[in-house]
Amino acid sequence: MDDKLQDEDLAKADIRDHERRRSERAPWESTWRQIDERFPDGAGGFNKTSAGAIRGERNFDTTHITANERFAAAGVAITTPAEKDYIKPRFADPELMKIRAVKLWCENAGRRLYAIRHAARTGFGIAANEDWDQLGRYGTSPFWTDVKPEGNGLFYRVLHLSECTIDVDYAGEVDTVDRRYCRTAGQLEAFFGKDNLTPKMIKALDDDKPETEFEILHVVAPNRSWDRDKFDWRRFPISSRYLALDEKMFIRRKGYHTMPIAVSRHMTSAGEKYGRSPGIKMLPAIHGLNAMKHTTLRAAHKAVDPALLFNNEDGITRLATKPGGMNPGLVDDMGRAKVQRMPGGENGIPITLEMMEGERRELRTAFLEEFYKILTDPNSRMTTTEVLEVMSKQGILVRPYASRYETEKQNPVSQRELDLAIRWGQLEDFPPEVREAGAWPIVEYDNMLAAMARAESTAKTLRFIEAITPIAQVDDGAIFDYLDTDAMVPGIAEEIGVKPSYIRDPKDVAKIRQARAEEKQQAQTVEQLQGAADAYQKMAKGNSLSEAA
Repeated sequence: MDDKLQDEDLAKADIRDHERRRSERAPWESTWRQIDERFPDGAGGFNKTSAGAIRGERNFDTTHITANERFAAAGVAITTPAEKDYIKPRFADPELMKIRAVKLWCENAGRRLYAIRHAARTGFGIAANEDWDQLGRYGTSPFWTDVKPEGNGLFYRVLHLSECTIDVDYAGEVDTVDRRYCRTAGQLEAFFGKDNLTPKMIKALDDDKPETEFEILHVVAPNRSWDRDKFDWRRFPISSRYLALDEKMFIRRKGYHTMPIAVSRHMTSAGEKYGRSPGIKMLPAIHGLNAMKHTTLRAAHKAVDPALLFNNEDGITRLATKPGGMNPGLVDDMGRAKVQRMPGGENGIPITLEMMEGERRELRTAFLEEFYKILTDPNSRMTTTEVLEVMSKQGILVRPYASRYETEKQNPVSQRELDLAIRWGQLEDFPPEVREAGAWPIVEYDNMLAAMARAESTAKTLRFIEAITPIAQVDDGAIFDYLDTDAMVPGIAEEIGVKPSYIRDPKDVAKIRQARAEEKQQAQTVEQLQGAADAYQKMAKGNSLSEAA
């Protein structure tokens, strides 16, 4: 272990700040424990249960569990769809984006970033689904993007909220993440290297006890000692410190150029650090629906296996209630049954079922079930314009969450990927115009969220064209003179996400038009010459006939 890493005062400060953040998080934990009980498919970090223990035994209805699964699937589909090349870098300067070389650089960089993210064994697809699942349950989800220890690519991992505490900057954005977790000595050796471990960790390895667990505090926060001219941890704007809590010794002190842990929150109220999820919002409905389902099950049980009424025992010692059971002696001489079912239960079931379905609809709406149905409807026969209009309307449902997710999750993750790719030489050099301008790219996603944001503009344009087309039949198309198609075609292409390489450069379009005009002029000239030749032949033939006469 490097003694230069050690700083007793800093270690105490990190522990003190971490305990303060844990106390700030404490009021949320009772709610999160209820979430763990109702959503047993999560890791259950707030309910300390033994490995393999059964959770969720209080659930009698699973609508909220299915709804959250679909919420996660829809979230991934509309933000990071693996089936399409959706990463689109660009430059903020619109003049730069008019240059074809810059456009092509952005397109090629987007394809490369997509390939890096979705390479085998990065785990991005799994992490993206876990991220949305955790957002649906807790409303806050830390997403870790970092370089593999062996240095052969990126890895993505969702950190369970039970391990993390957060803090925010003056603007309310998360800038500090503490992660408190346990790892075995063997795992710590694989990640940090044996020479960097504490004396107790090394002793555990030397004693052939690699399964011994140690508690680690990882602090990721703005570097208050940032100095880019230094050659140690001070040269990074974001500091990263791994502290062994038992021995209060630092295992590693380094840093990052970009934030490695992006924390998004589903919704927050003013002054809140942690987010509120659909699960938290609908927790009363989840409790109520499960209570109704429990009562309905009891009522149905009573309906199919009712309690029995007796006038008196009259020698009855046993009853065969199974199907086809024989019960001799239970009918009197008048043919009347000596035993009858107790009424009740069956009349209230239809009312309860109707109430339950109403609660389920509320749950599905909160988890964006209607939006999920649009994504997966196999029977849609809508036109392009109709699809764009529906997307625009449905975008209203997700817009409050989409802007926050873009700010807090998509942008930090993308900027980290971009920074690492440029530092590793994984992207082409910037075009000369970009270097001259000193510009840095921003990353946007050509996903369904972006499509919904652009859908309204595109739909209006197409509706306008549809509206004026009938007039063109009256005025021989003169109405189309109002349309600037040279501006409209590239504009619509950008709005619906057509790749820049699919659209010709305006200079090439001008050459094609010039060639077409020249061909047309040549055709007209040939036609005129042919007409003149025909007229001359007719005239010569007429003169010959006159002379013969």
